[in-house]
Amino acid sequence: KNYCRHQVYNHHQQPCRHFSKQETPQLVSITDHLDELHKIPLADVRNFCIIAHVDHGKSSMASRLLEYTGNLGHDRQATAHQLGEKTTTAYNQDESSAIIKDNADTSKETGSKSTKHKEIKEEITLLDTLKVERERGITVKASAASMLYKHPSATNDQGWILLNMVDTPGHADFGVEVSKSLASIEGAVLLFDSVQGVQAQTLSVYDKARALGKQILPALTKIDIPSARPLEVALAVSDLFAFDPDTIMKTSARNRIGVRELLDSVCENIPPPSPLSDDDGTMLR
Repeated sequence: KNYCRHQVYNHHQQPCRHFSKQETPQLVSITDHLDELHKIPLADVRNFCIIAHVDHGKSSMASRLLEYTGNLGHDRQATAHQLGEKTTTAYNQDESSAIIKDNADTSKETGSKSTKHKEIKEEITLLDTLKVERERGITVKASAASMLYKHPSATNDQGWILLNMVDTPGHADFGVEVSKSLASIEGAVLLFDSVQGVQAQTLSVYDKARALGKQILPALTKIDIPSARPLEVALAVSDLFAFDPDTIMKTSARNRIGVRELLDSVCENIPPPSPLSDDDGTMLR
């Protein structure tokens, strides 16, 4: 396979894998290959969850991952790739002021336009299916979804990685759901709100994940809103959790910033599940 590889170390002193990006991502959707999933070896499976304090963007990011990997249809997938590459490139090239200004102008709009943006917000919380979750904008129960993503780290001929994702609650009252989710995965994406920074449940879910020995991938969310403090929050996260500031991903579900980078990081740094002693290759995983 034609890719580059080098190693760095995370806060657990375990090697992280990094592969060079493809020039143009090849689109693949699990909805087109349901009858071929059994061919994917265990080495190409990644089980992970998204954890964070309440209202730090878990469900919104989970919905963007589903969109980017084609679970919501080919048209939305193509749009997500196009807009995601554009906004991520603009942000990385210090053109974020235009994105932030656009969001500031949007937040001042009223009437029908504000209703439209409210509908858009609801569309990117697809895993919140309970009525109370929709009404109050919180996640009560953990929800799981599977995705296919083409990545050079895959060992199978198709180049597919099977991603099994769990979106978890952030409120302290639903901590049991978080614990159950962490027990079923090998790695977790830990989100930090770029405005609010580290909060109480951030520390709680981090401690749970670390106690179970899970690989933890840090990421900032909401980096494109006017009051965001990504640099300040990244330094605080680095100080409290001993993450390398350069490894903390910068994302925004609203403008699809950093979605591809997050998927790549999951594929590269979260280990595959270990086979069971009685696994004959036919059991569900």
